[in-house]
Amino acid sequence: MTRLCTAVAVLLALASPALAAPPADPAGRAEVAGSPTAVEVFPTNVALTGIRDARQLVVTGRYADGTVRDLTPVTTATVDNPAVVDVQEGLYLRPKANGSATLTLAVGGKTVQVQVVAAAMDQPAPVSFRHHVVAAMNVGGCNMGACHGTPSGKNGFKLSLRGFDPAADYLMLTREQFGRRTDKHSPAQSLLLLKGVGAVPHEGGQRFGMTSVPGEVTLAWIAEGLKDDPANLPGVKSVQVAPGPRVLKTPAKWQQLAVVATFTDNKSLDVTRLTNFSSSDPSVADVNPAGLVEFKRPGEVAILCRYLEEMVAVRVTYLEPREGFVWPNPPEINYVDTHTFAKLRMMSIAPSDLCTDDEYVRRAYLDATGRIPTPEEARAFLADKDAQKRAKLVDKLVEQPEFADLWALKWADVLRSSRKTIQQKGSYGMQAWLRGHFARNTPFDAVVRDIITSSGNTYANPPANYYRIAKDPQSLAETTAQLFLGVRMQCAKCHNHPFERWTQDDYYGMAAWFARVKQRPEGVIGTRPAGPNAALAEVVFVARDGEVTQPRTGKTMRPRFIGVGDADVPAGADRRDTLAVWLTGPENPFFAKSVVNRVWFHLMGKGIVDPVDDFRESNPAANDELLDALAKDFTRNKFDLKLLVKAIMKSRTYQLSAQPNETNRDDTKYFSHAVTKLLTAEQLLDALCDVTALPEKFPGLPVGTRAIQLPDGEVNHPFLKTFGQPARELACECERESDGNLAQALQLINGPTVNDKIRNPNNRLAKLLAAKTTDEAVLAELYMAALSREPSAEERRLALAHVERNADKRKAWEDVLWALINTREFLFRH
Repeated sequence: MTRLCTAVAVLLALASPALAAPPADPAGRAEVAGSPTAVEVFPTNVALTGIRDARQLVVTGRYADGTVRDLTPVTTATVDNPAVVDVQEGLYLRPKANGSATLTLAVGGKTVQVQVVAAAMDQPAPVSFRHHVVAAMNVGGCNMGACHGTPSGKNGFKLSLRGFDPAADYLMLTREQFGRRTDKHSPAQSLLLLKGVGAVPHEGGQRFGMTSVPGEVTLAWIAEGLKDDPANLPGVKSVQVAPGPRVLKTPAKWQQLAVVATFTDNKSLDVTRLTNFSSSDPSVADVNPAGLVEFKRPGEVAILCRYLEEMVAVRVTYLEPREGFVWPNPPEINYVDTHTFAKLRMMSIAPSDLCTDDEYVRRAYLDATGRIPTPEEARAFLADKDAQKRAKLVDKLVEQPEFADLWALKWADVLRSSRKTIQQKGSYGMQAWLRGHFARNTPFDAVVRDIITSSGNTYANPPANYYRIAKDPQSLAETTAQLFLGVRMQCAKCHNHPFERWTQDDYYGMAAWFARVKQRPEGVIGTRPAGPNAALAEVVFVARDGEVTQPRTGKTMRPRFIGVGDADVPAGADRRDTLAVWLTGPENPFFAKSVVNRVWFHLMGKGIVDPVDDFRESNPAANDELLDALAKDFTRNKFDLKLLVKAIMKSRTYQLSAQPNETNRDDTKYFSHAVTKLLTAEQLLDALCDVTALPEKFPGLPVGTRAIQLPDGEVNHPFLKTFGQPARELACECERESDGNLAQALQLINGPTVNDKIRNPNNRLAKLLAAKTTDEAVLAELYMAALSREPSAEERRLALAHVERNADKRKAWEDVLWALINTREFLFRH
């Protein structure tokens, strides 16, 4: 008995993990509270039932300027009957005895009262392994992927990831290794508890305090005899998080959250201290185990609140209005500006000024057609005095052949069109098929439906190659969700997604759409040809049967609309027809947003949701209203890609300069200035060809073929590979590398592609010199070809001086051209 008491005393002495620290001094608390016009508390009345019950209060102040503040951390509580209720730190209420009490909350010169009733304190309140202990493991992170939730476990101890298989966890904790981790005879000596609270050496360190709710329920469960739950244990029906979305202003940089779970028997339980909280951006705000959010700087985050397998994300925004900030009230060209500027104004960020005409013409050509403008095109645009010339240029660019080339390239990348998987003929056919649709401006929903429902010979019907690149139902489910819904489902293959609502049932229900899609080699009359270039097409067809089984439950899965539920498919029908209609239909909340976000990424340099194919509640959009407006406009215009591109490129937002101002210098999220990014591999090689007037020769392709017109990346051009041309092995924009590296610097400084084009006797420079062009005119032409502008006076002076003092004029001009090619202004889209 002495040993048990000593162990418990040691455990109780261990502190809980440090929480966020609102001001403790009276002056600091008074400053946070200010002078509210009203104070509200949630919930207004509290009923506590049994010794396990609890309730987290949330106190809100309302102010004359319309703002709200969370006052929970700075509220003083007094109770008239302390024998009934214990008011713990953060206004967390626990019952002590049957009875009633009045809790008086004082803050900011206001008071509000909460009636508390405690009952059934003399009744048994057994700990639930699934509702309490598994949740405690979640809070402690014991079952996360980096700890014992990894498939092989850690140091011989394995739990299911995030508690998705509680039955296996129960056996592990009570039977494995002769039950050495739990000791119901000496609960406080249980290894599970001692390691969790850090009382003995533990590689993971302290995971929770003994006096915390996770520590309390774990100890109580062991002491009660390690009981399993009854078979009829009510499941979790829903989870609510109070107060919901919030916009806070300084000095209110804290927000307390309260989480209540409702079970299938309609009983509710406060599970705030058994909820796992995480922030979408810890550099902006973090959240402690008690659910108190603390902002480190202005911004917005989504706080993911996960109780067992139920997840709710709450958006919280914190603003620090800049002293003396005056909104510049820039003109709005269209709805893109309306929503972008509304967000910037709320964040006290002024957008940059408009970019110059020479910056715009180069940016627009690169983004819409993948190439830089010719000197003649640039000069014509710069000389044009029409106030609407930028909008007219956009109208012109989307009708040029290169527009179709560029967008075919972008989609061929993520569709993984490559001769490695679909043969050379297949990659040529896929590129031509995509290009044809973009040239005709086929509604994009129709393009996707053609891909999803395609069948037949992969050479004769190029979109059928989709089923040659990914052949099994699981790969097709993952690819389809990622490309056309913006959802990464891969995690749900082996277990329920740890950071999103997708379950294994969702994953295998999505795979069931493709269970009957099969492939066979193309039939041959006579002898099958031999040799490496004799690869045949495949034929995609739909079999009469084929199902997908959920591996954990053994259940045969029905096709499922993710986020909606199981689908009814007529017997004998091609399941993909039903999927394609829903996938591209207006009732699908994902498709339009996913596509417009991808287009925005290509035009603006960063997605509204970033990464572009990772839509989830814990990865919130930078501007929900903007994303919604783009998606609605896209749908209303019958998925017209060119109209979408026009709307974005004509906006003032698109036309903003890359030069930041004092208010937006640190903004990387809200599109207050243009994004500067390295040209893609294909754009850069084409730009080198254009500035030197020397087209590249690709094996097997006619002279004059541009890099953006290549059917795949298997031409194995060293310059393209160095600058990040993707191998088309992933259905992800992330495969295209955009970060600079040493190999790229070497290619530009002394690589054969650059130097051969600069030194070529038939290049642009040679023709200018052969025509006896004046030095001033040569310089102007090179600047216009490379940068779409005239040289500045200083640039002109330096360049002409270099040419003048060198005896070999040709080599001197080569130096100038080399220097232009190696400028950031040439290498980057800005």
